[in-house]
Amino acid sequence: MTTSAPTFSWDKDQWASLTEMADGFDEYRPAYSKALSGHTLVVDASFDDTSEAVVIAHAFSDDVLAWTFAVDGAATESGEDETYELFEMQPGLFYLHYRRASANHPTIVSAAIDTTAGVITGAIGELGLGPNPHLARQRWFRGRIRGTHASSRLHEPTDELLGRRIRYAYSSDDIYDHVYLNNSLFTWLCLGGAEIGVGDTDACTYWKLRENTYLFSWLEKNVGVEGMVLIDLTAHRTVGIQFGLDQQSGDLVNITMGSYAHEFPRAAGVDLVRPGPPSA
Repeated sequence: MTTSAPTFSWDKDQWASLTEMADGFDEYRPAYSKALSGHTLVVDASFDDTSEAVVIAHAFSDDVLAWTFAVDGAATESGEDETYELFEMQPGLFYLHYRRASANHPTIVSAAIDTTAGVITGAIGELGLGPNPHLARQRWFRGRIRGTHASSRLHEPTDELLGRRIRYAYSSDDIYDHVYLNNSLFTWLCLGGAEIGVGDTDACTYWKLRENTYLFSWLEKNVGVEGMVLIDLTAHRTVGIQFGLDQQSGDLVNITMGSYAHEFPRAAGVDLVRPGPPSA
């Protein structure tokens, strides 16, 4: 059976709107977790881009998250009225997402928190900044949770996804393929849903969290989206976010989503199948 798709266009103004695309992406989202309610996690971290030290505190209640980011040599940022979304994807491995409602431009924080290993990796995502206010930006941070395993290694960049093709179903309608090309690029293609037939190649980042478990993020150059997903390829499940401005309506899209994953046979590395002259 062949799935019909509209004629592909490079003109993003002919693509489905971001709001339309995101509708229904929560169908396969995992259940929320309250496992950290009543706990405060204090993290000694640093930003990857500047190596600035930052102390991050998250105090969880059932419905509200209080947070502070105290950056070395800069004013402390904080919020006390933030609703949040938390998912426990494996025992002690959480995905956290919240919006900083007090910020003067759209700002989110998304992170993978491993309370067993005592480490955290995440990013501050921002929209509305010059010179290209429609493009999302990220600022990555990594650190260790106080009172846990101080000797645990931080999450590291990984190449374990390279050469792999994985199909993600975010709902009974929305299906996307990812092909992970190299350390900084991947290709996505929509095979079902509002964006059917649309695809692109965008910048991306990969972190290894645990065995067969990854934090993957991308920034779309055409529609300005930040995406980030925690991928568990043992359970074939993901959870994550999409954050961007709908360029047709101007509406903010800030969603959490989940998917079921199917992996195709892995392509051989380039050094194993490098073309060359035939043997004599």
